[in-house]
Amino acid sequence: MERVVVFGSGGGLGSAICNAFSLAGKFVIGIDVDLEAARHAVREQGDFAMALQCDVSDQKAVQAIAERIWEDDPVKAVVYAPGIVFTEDLYRIDWDNYRRLMSVNLDGAFYCASAFSGLMCSHQQSGSFVFFSSAAGKRGEPGASAYCASKFGLIGMVQSLAAEIAKDGIRANAICPGNVDTPMLIQVARQISERENKTFKAVKQELVEESFSGRLVTSEEVANACVWLCSDAASGVTGVSLSVDGGMLLG
Repeated sequence: MERVVVFGSGGGLGSAICNAFSLAGKFVIGIDVDLEAARHAVREQGDFAMALQCDVSDQKAVQAIAERIWEDDPVKAVVYAPGIVFTEDLYRIDWDNYRRLMSVNLDGAFYCASAFSGLMCSHQQSGSFVFFSSAAGKRGEPGASAYCASKFGLIGMVQSLAAEIAKDGIRANAICPGNVDTPMLIQVARQISERENKTFKAVKQELVEESFSGRLVTSEEVANACVWLCSDAASGVTGVSLSVDGGMLLG
């Protein structure tokens, strides 16, 4: 049974990704800074999954967990889905918030890419990476300079990584979700309502209407795209940034 590693498995998207890979017949290794959340994400998979704890902002911890996983068996795919967000105008940004966001959204992705691509290449093992960027990685948004910068940067990293490892039979892609119906979206909507002095209901409706489909994207839709990118059906796809946004970026 092929093994898949999902970082950020305790989040709304992460848990949906774990479930989608399980349905595709994969052994899922769910990793999160919150071990209980990671266990909850894979609880229904029984003996065909495991949960581990790791702080992705710690380079040594990421390297160690990659080597620990590889000691058991190689992995076929690695998904990086951790992410944090805050809303704040750039001229009054809280630099502690900025550094924490970058350490999770971007630094951790670099650590993960380095650790697992190194293992794949040294063991001549083909595989696939999927990193989660965002529609905010393709378009700037007011109050989201740090988040956008991290997601723009992630796309650049993925394109460079894909070029470096293609000759080794390893693929790397990014997914750029739009407004997904998850707890993080609720958090963002509350922050925007406070920042712009609007009601939460009004902001939530604005987020829904940003998409030409007139609805929020579901976590299952994003997870299914992730499974496809890691599958043989997408064997010729590498270095892309796939939008799963219900048409959000069409206008």
